Amino acid sequence: MFRKRVFLILLASCGLAVSLSAKKAEASVAVPQSQIDACRAWVDRQFAVGGPLPFSFVYDGKSSGEFLSGCKLKVKTGSADAARKREVRTYTDPASGLEVRCEIVRYADYPAVEWVVYFKNNGRTKTGILENLLPLDVPFGLDGKDDVYLNYNEGGHSGAKDFQPNRMKLGRQEAKEVGAFWYGFPTAENLPFFNAEWNGGTRGVMTAVGWPAQWKASFDRKADTTLNVRIGQIKTRLYLEPGEEIRTPLVVVMFWNGTRDAAQNMWRGWMYDHNLPRPGGRLPEPILEAASSAYFAEMFHATDKDQMEFIDRYLEEGVKLDYWWMDAGWYPNRGGSWQDLLGTWYPDPKRYPNGLRAISDHAHAKGVRSLLWFEPERVTAGSWIYENHPEWTLGDGTTRFFNYGNPEALAWMTDHVDSLLKSEDIDLYRQDFAVMSSDYWNEEDRKNPDRQGIAEIKHVIGYLKYMDELQRRHPGMLIDICAAGGKRLELENLRRAVPLWRSDYAFEPVGVQGQTYGLSAWIPFSGAGVNRITAYDFRSNMSPSIVLNLDSRVKDADYPLLRRLLAQWEEVRGDYRGDFYPLTAYSLQDDVWIGWMFFRPETGTGFVQMFNRAGSIYDSGVCRLKGLDPQKRYRVTDMDTQQSVLFGGEELLGQGLRFTFTQAPESKLIRISEVDRP
Repeated sequence: MFRKRVFLILLASCGLAVSLSAKKAEASVAVPQSQIDACRAWVDRQFAVGGPLPFSFVYDGKSSGEFLSGCKLKVKTGSADAARKREVRTYTDPASGLEVRCEIVRYADYPAVEWVVYFKNNGRTKTGILENLLPLDVPFGLDGKDDVYLNYNEGGHSGAKDFQPNRMKLGRQEAKEVGAFWYGFPTAENLPFFNAEWNGGTRGVMTAVGWPAQWKASFDRKADTTLNVRIGQIKTRLYLEPGEEIRTPLVVVMFWNGTRDAAQNMWRGWMYDHNLPRPGGRLPEPILEAASSAYFAEMFHATDKDQMEFIDRYLEEGVKLDYWWMDAGWYPNRGGSWQDLLGTWYPDPKRYPNGLRAISDHAHAKGVRSLLWFEPERVTAGSWIYENHPEWTLGDGTTRFFNYGNPEALAWMTDHVDSLLKSEDIDLYRQDFAVMSSDYWNEEDRKNPDRQGIAEIKHVIGYLKYMDELQRRHPGMLIDICAAGGKRLELENLRRAVPLWRSDYAFEPVGVQGQTYGLSAWIPFSGAGVNRITAYDFRSNMSPSIVLNLDSRVKDADYPLLRRLLAQWEEVRGDYRGDFYPLTAYSLQDDVWIGWMFFRPETGTGFVQMFNRAGSIYDSGVCRLKGLDPQKRYRVTDMDTQQSVLFGGEELLGQGLRFTFTQAPESKLIRISEVDRP
């Protein structure tokens, strides 16, 4: 009776009834051409001459439709590459000289389109007031009887609910607004990725925002036959000086038919194919880093000898690192904390008499690359920037905000960080951000009510130039993005960097399991940390990036187990490149199971992770797998026991795979590989 009850509970919680058409869609690598054609037709309609455009604003009291109707239109097209077509639509007002330019990218291999809107004053005097800039303002057509569900995620709160998936029914006359409303952090409250579905969950549209600052998105059904979506910067009311140019957030629209799992995996494919950074022309591979941060208050109490000792001890124990992680606190301080003297960006000569280059050289000689932390946007009292260039900062307190919108400041920071990366021979640049930036931008807005939003816009433009220039000067260097954990995970950053440390809510197994579950549908490359050598802890934190936070000086730790767990991760890590499927419901409760799988149809390989949490009373259950070909055979291997069983794809999809646990908490790592693959 006990096992039968578990069996029924798991099948119910997994929600795993899969139709034949869904199986076919999930197993397909190529996107149906019909979906791409439908997206192309939608874009043509939205930008048709004389019709309502999919963006809006108000200029000098006139709606954008009224204003643009009196502008001259020039259209220029070209190709970015074989898969992307660029289109620039420029509207010029002959009276004021105001230019409105929409730069569109159409995708030939995905049913996706994106654009950014630019405004430039080509006149000799300042413009009228531009306000309510919305780069996406469009109704999506519905059947009046459709139920609409909005799928979206929590942001990086630095808590157990980080990246929790949410699903809400959007009833008639109902609306939902989300955004970056917490102190200017782009993804502290919500991720800027949304999937609205209708037609019984068989059709939908995904939208996304690229803006490393304050954005908002609203979804409303004020009319039965439309879902109105509006996305933009939270606050804009400003004029432009002669020659001045600004931009809006980047917006992306992707259409889908089929199942939500298939839609999210199409998104993951698009992220890999067109968004993830490619240092040296290559996608980032899963990587293993290690740090001593937990033992020296980041690097506040560390010395060069400490860092070298930790590296040597890992290697002595047979743990092959890709990167050694040098964290906050490597610069001079006043004895308080690692937050002392942020803005004095050179190695502390007392603790690092030969600079950080000595650590990099030591690591490089042993086949380990170096990673270095920076937080350029925070400037604290007594630092070099604070004392010598207060004009480069916003604010007048003991903590100030470095202003990338100041051209002189931008040029200095770019050159200085570039010189440090070269002089210290750093291989990976880590950009952190923990400033309540909205306080500084709001103060600038109060100083000039007719320039609201301009300080934020200029900072964003300068920040993105900074990141792009560092990459140009270091074309083979991977960049890591952090913002007090996962508070800056929007599309503009994700095109330039990967989040190797996705949340400051770290290590605790249940919360980190939830992070993988929620984040993997949208962001295919992220990282977490390991600070205990147990299979349950390691696998809970297993990600494309793993950061070891162990005291490698301890010689009696269970290094054999660590080596075995790392070897298992190395065997399966290539399959993070594949599709992601939740296999159970999301939950943070301690008395349930949670699990998922990654699978690559093109290689026929994947893996399943299943976790029996500490409070669970269940020892056995069955869960149906996803994404497999029902006509093929698969070898299913328990990576702990190395016992393998052959199954037909139809059986795994229909009847499922049984998991048996002997204790709680406990984890399973199951290898899936196609048999008889040519």
